[in-house]
Amino acid sequence: MNNSLYVTLEELRGRMVDTALLRNTLQDRDVLHLSQQLDTLIVQAQTEQHRSRCHNKPVPEED
Repeated sequence: MNNSLYVTLEELRGRMVDTALLRNTLQDRDVLHLSQQLDTLIVQAQTEQHRSRCHNKPVPEED
């Protein structure tokens, strides 16, 4: 995962937690919206990690 994506994930997570604490609920519309944005970024990060692993896999040698 690139560094800027990680920073964005952490900032968004922090905003979500702060909003949930401020509103005293996880079911607030703003908390849910932030959670959905965070989910999207997490999927993006996992996709990048998967692609990175697949491209760096050693290719078996043929005899």
